[in-house]
Amino acid sequence: MFPELYSITPRVVAADAITEIAVKGNFPHSDLRAFQSEFTVDAVGPGGLFQNGDLPGYTCGNGFSLGRPAFEPIPSVLDENGILHFKYDFKGEGQTTFRITIGERVITTFFIYAVRREWLGLRPYRGDLHLHSGYSGCCHEKNLLCPEYYAALNRSIGLDFIAISDHKQHYPSLKAADFVDQCGVGFQVYPSEEIHLPDLHTIHNLSFGSSKPISAQLHRGNPVFDKLLAKYMKVVPDFNDDFVRYLAAAFHVVHDLVHDAGGMNVFCHPFWRPLDRLFLPRCIREYVFENKLFDCIELFGAGSQNSDETSAVYHEECLKLARRIPAVGNTDAHTRAGMGLNSSVVFAKANDFASLRDAILSNTNVVVRQLPGEFPRVSGSSELVSFYHYLRNNYYPRHDELCVKEADLMFKAFATGSPDMEYDRVVNTPYAQRLGIITDFTRNTFSPDASAFAAVQAEFATLEKEFWG
Repeated sequence: MFPELYSITPRVVAADAITEIAVKGNFPHSDLRAFQSEFTVDAVGPGGLFQNGDLPGYTCGNGFSLGRPAFEPIPSVLDENGILHFKYDFKGEGQTTFRITIGERVITTFFIYAVRREWLGLRPYRGDLHLHSGYSGCCHEKNLLCPEYYAALNRSIGLDFIAISDHKQHYPSLKAADFVDQCGVGFQVYPSEEIHLPDLHTIHNLSFGSSKPISAQLHRGNPVFDKLLAKYMKVVPDFNDDFVRYLAAAFHVVHDLVHDAGGMNVFCHPFWRPLDRLFLPRCIREYVFENKLFDCIELFGAGSQNSDETSAVYHEECLKLARRIPAVGNTDAHTRAGMGLNSSVVFAKANDFASLRDAILSNTNVVVRQLPGEFPRVSGSSELVSFYHYLRNNYYPRHDELCVKEADLMFKAFATGSPDMEYDRVVNTPYAQRLGIITDFTRNTFSPDASAFAAVQAEFATLEKEFWG
């Protein structure tokens, strides 16, 4: 990314309010004091109209100007420090386009976005709730993707939070969380696992943010599991096959246990097709929707066909319920190449589990699918989709540069740790014998450069101040 010629503060403002904007040139040749001629600030509001409601004139070389200017002049004052000040009445939500011109010459064009006043306290956090480290037996880079290294990799691609959701294993996510905690970064790793039954593999839900393992409780002989299973086996309908009835009851049990652990139950890839056939029976998918046995659905996940079919059913269910069902975007990445293809951008009060959960459950987020070479596909409310694209163009390029700087420091900090003998032992154990080896995570200590991390955090704070004031 090229350095910006001008700093504009703030870039996100309250809708339906008058706000003062400050513009300052960052280089000698963009210093507004250097211009000898008088310049003008003009604008077109987010609704495509002037502030009095008039339609602007507009030309694309076709002469249709209506005898009106294309932009509305705004009074401004340049102070002795070269800072340009002006006030603007941001009517309605959306992006306002501003220009600084001298005659017909446009010096610069910039954009400011107006949001609901209650959203001014929210910040965008981009994350992925479904990632597999080398602790998952199906990870194709098991000797490479240990949890701590995986955390740094995901920070390097611009994510603000992740959940490492290894199959039937809660503790690997804690290893990565402890590592980032030692680094003192803004990036966060949250506890999670991909839940499976030991004797019926068909359940694939995520326990995002759970305080304890879930899969380890799902076995016959566990009094809690046996009691819950018996309770729900009495109420599930006759599916003709006892295994299907057991599967339906188990979805109830999982939902209860995830909530008991304080987590969020994420319904994953319902149209996954291993061995070229549907993995989760249609009748169970329909039962899960009908009985609301999840908190949010993985809308964009592994595979384009799965994502398209899930998206289609999701929108049908939303129409049926006349409300938006909470959704997230995940990658289900098992390799480095799979990272970053899907994500959620969550507009939350803070990058902590409670804030992220509340924002997702209230649909204050968008789901993003970004395949290489394609324009991003975004799902969410129309106002948040528009806001995301404003941030994609104006905020995220600089945000992502800082993420790369922080990730470099995380890699260096990870290199200071002692050899992880536990990880070597686990990944070289056959998967069938691996489960149950880890009963708690082994803490490794690192020596991060605290001052270097603090400097990057200060840069993040400066970026935030520029956008939100």
